[in-house]
Amino acid sequence: MKSKTLLVLTIIQLAILLLFLTLTVCNEVIDIPHYVFGDKSTSYSQRLGEIGIEIFIFVMVMIVQIMLFRMLYQRIRILEGFIPICANCKKIRNTENQWEQMEKYITQNSLAKFSHGVCPDCAMKLYPDLYEDKT
Repeated sequence: MKSKTLLVLTIIQLAILLLFLTLTVCNEVIDIPHYVFGDKSTSYSQRLGEIGIEIFIFVMVMIVQIMLFRMLYQRIRILEGFIPICANCKKIRNTENQWEQMEKYITQNSLAKFSHGVCPDCAMKLYPDLYEDKT
């Protein structure tokens, strides 16, 4: 499932990058500032040079952005789909069909960390002598 999520995110990312590339090239080919703002028309040779520079800058930014995206995605571990869990003891069945503690499973498959404590209801059951009868 992780690869499916990565594939969808990569396709969306590439679609956005292609949209920006298309807008950049169209801007230079059509000479949008001339028509929108009434600026003096830019010569074709100047626009051709600008296209080369803008595409170079665009490709460099795209490479850096894709590298950063991949690095960040490797750090993010997403728990998704159905997770088989025991209704009684709350152990989770992993991909090797082994049952393990929920804390261990989540720690191994995400960036979450656990800190244990005792809720007030359990504390009253486990340590009744520490709590007064409040009835």
